Amino acid sequence: MTAQVVIVLIAWAWFALNVRGPIGPAALGWVPNLCSAVLAGTALWTIGADPRVNRAAARFWRYLGAGTLLVGLGSVVRGVQAIADPGGRIGAVDGVVFLAAVLLEGWALLRLPLGLDGRPRRVTFLLDACTVVAAGGLFLWQFWLRPSLEQEGGNRTAFFTGLVTLVVVLLALFAIVKVALTGGSTVDRAALRWFGLAIVVGALASAPEALLPPGAPSPSQLAVPLSCLFAVFAARCERRARPAGDATVVRRGRRRPFSVMPYVAVAASNVLLLYVMTSDDAGERFGVAVGVVILAVLVVARQMLTFQENTRLVARLDAGMVELGDRERRFRSLVQNASDLITVTDADGILTYVSPGATRLLGLPAEQWPGRPAGDMLYVDDVGEVLAAYERVISEPDAPVVFQARLAHVDGSWRWAEITMANLLHDPGVAGIVCNSRDVTDARDFQQRLSHQASHDALTDLANRSLFGERVSEALAAGPPERLRVLLIDLNEFKTVNDTLGHAVGDALLVAAADRLRAAVRRGDIVARLGGDEFAILLEQADDAAARTVIARIAAAFEEPVDVDGHRLRLAASIGVALGTVAATPQELLRRADVAMYAAKADRDGPRIRHVDYAAPLDVPVRARATLERDLRTGIDEAQFSVVYQPIVALGGADLGAGGVPAMVEALVRWEHPERGTVPPADFIPVAESTGLIVPLGRWILEETCRQAVLWHDAYPDAPRLSVNVSARQLQEADFAADVDRVLTATGLAPHRLTVEITETATLHPSCVQSVHALRALGVRISLDDFGTGHSSLSTLQSCPVDEIKLDRAFTGTCTAPDDRTVAAAVIQMARALRIAAVAEGIETEAQAQRLRELGYPHGQGYHFAKPQPPERIAALLEAGKAYAAAR
Repeated sequence: MTAQVVIVLIAWAWFALNVRGPIGPAALGWVPNLCSAVLAGTALWTIGADPRVNRAAARFWRYLGAGTLLVGLGSVVRGVQAIADPGGRIGAVDGVVFLAAVLLEGWALLRLPLGLDGRPRRVTFLLDACTVVAAGGLFLWQFWLRPSLEQEGGNRTAFFTGLVTLVVVLLALFAIVKVALTGGSTVDRAALRWFGLAIVVGALASAPEALLPPGAPSPSQLAVPLSCLFAVFAARCERRARPAGDATVVRRGRRRPFSVMPYVAVAASNVLLLYVMTSDDAGERFGVAVGVVILAVLVVARQMLTFQENTRLVARLDAGMVELGDRERRFRSLVQNASDLITVTDADGILTYVSPGATRLLGLPAEQWPGRPAGDMLYVDDVGEVLAAYERVISEPDAPVVFQARLAHVDGSWRWAEITMANLLHDPGVAGIVCNSRDVTDARDFQQRLSHQASHDALTDLANRSLFGERVSEALAAGPPERLRVLLIDLNEFKTVNDTLGHAVGDALLVAAADRLRAAVRRGDIVARLGGDEFAILLEQADDAAARTVIARIAAAFEEPVDVDGHRLRLAASIGVALGTVAATPQELLRRADVAMYAAKADRDGPRIRHVDYAAPLDVPVRARATLERDLRTGIDEAQFSVVYQPIVALGGADLGAGGVPAMVEALVRWEHPERGTVPPADFIPVAESTGLIVPLGRWILEETCRQAVLWHDAYPDAPRLSVNVSARQLQEADFAADVDRVLTATGLAPHRLTVEITETATLHPSCVQSVHALRALGVRISLDDFGTGHSSLSTLQSCPVDEIKLDRAFTGTCTAPDDRTVAAAVIQMARALRIAAVAEGIETEAQAQRLRELGYPHGQGYHFAKPQPPERIAALLEAGKAYAAAR
């Protein structure tokens, strides 16, 4: 910037010294032009080369830089010509260079985006631009081109040179007018104005050159350094307009709604017309008059377009006002009929507006509220929270506040409201704090009910497992854990009640137990139902004596029978007690209480309400059961099981060792553990049933025995029927009957050759009875095992399709009593009356076999006849029977 100013001062000083006569080489006067053009062109090109500048702006600044450098090249040409002809004027070569520079810079201005939206605005711009350009052309003709032509005496070359110069100047003027009227969307407006001024100065520099005496220095020596200085000013404005670090963003000032340039141009033309009216030259007056007429036509066209645009704007304004009125009426209707309460208060909290929703929410009409403090609407306990929100929205006006508070009704009740508070004190149309209060009482009640349902048992309304775990966690964290006790309570024989009397009676019994447990605990103790017939109690700040006191209260509460649907039931329970420790978790405490509870349940000879405190040795059987369960899963996966068959013989037939063959065989599973050896069924069958592993194990047993039965029947026509034991857990599977049908189809065994043995307990489950009916429909025989020891009644034999009953071994052992009043005698009489086959199992002696034969039992089973045999031994018996029959 400083260097450019120095160059301008040197150029002007040299011109002043040489204007009356040359005092040095004429070529030196063109050196400042070259230096200033190089400096300005470099500055402009540098802005265009910045990679952060957008594409349009970069192209614009590069064009300007190139044009300015052409000005420097033209100065070099003029300097070379001045060496040969010190008094010469602008020639063809340097004229072409200067013309190219002006055209290039004008083209850069013309390429800038207009930033005008809509056809009317673009037409208006063109009319305004043409007005200014026409006025400028008129002045150039009057004061420059016409005098120059007259001085040259009608020289055609001078005429065309002047005409071309005029066109170039007018193009430059049009570009400048464009910048003045519209600006640029990508370049700073101040920078454009400076560069437009630079083009005007440069373009007009050669205008007075023809009027100077021969030998005088060229006006371009003054104008070019000055225009280059203006170009540097433009580059500096562009740099300042772009924020640091982001060259693509240009800060723009506020744009005026109109430009005064067209009006100034018309006014100046009219002044020119008045000036030439004093001239005696008719041609001069005619030329100016024609120019003024052209300007008048442009102005008229501009005004007509403006009138049309104003008409459209007025129409749009009228439509907008109508729409605004409609919206205002619609808004007023919405506010007046809204269920929400809308209020406006001033900065002091005094109500200035209240919507009609106040009648429903508060019980008073809206017109009775303005002028009163907003606190009169609030429930007294929530005033502090609302005042805090009020202060917050005052201090942070741009951030609405949303909160919930209670609104007081005139009848003394209250309603919960969700309040949205916004600060519109700065809005002159509102000038207050606006609150929109929406009634959320029902929603809060519903949410609380959902939350309660999620954390409480639906049947007893006690805490559920999730909430109980949270309370135990909180108690452990509050400490000390040694003062915490967890009681796990299981109702004894509840399953029997549920199965025999129905779920409705069972549910009523659970509700009665819950009520009595709730009444037996201390204030603050937590009672929960964990699921089924399991309850839990959390005792905080309790020692062993306090726990025993609560247990005694529970025992006393359970002492009174419960009357349910005509049934008088007595509650019995097993209780496990776990003591809190530092490292214990809620899950661990429940596990310990569960272990202790099962230990209490195992004491079947104890009182009806029995409890056991957890101790580490109690974990031993639990770990053993867990290990057995894990090994059981592995045994099923690795096929460690086998099936043996115990013969069922005809009590009146030949012995097995004397050519007799089994009438039936019962399939029994055996487990050969790779480390434990043979595991008794009494050890792993209960585990399999409780864990559900009996389902895959039973499926495998069924498939294995059916395949074996088909092999026997293919080899021996008189092969025995097959009996398979099925647990209640298997019968509860919805697709059990379909599974049996699939196995029979796959193996080819006839359904009547398969007998499914079920226990009496299984007949108490409706789902089991459905499976039994489905099996019977397939043609499979049903046998009721261990008859006389379960919970069945005679009605079971009528409702459940039973083909056979098996007398339990306990009654087989008493069949040899001296008198005839034995269960064995009663059972065979009942079987005959119901036409059901009977089998006596557990026969150990010949005396028992003989007595049962006398009572009329057709079949018997027991170690007296044969132990469970592998399939090869059964095949040998069948082969021997076949040979014996052939020998006879």
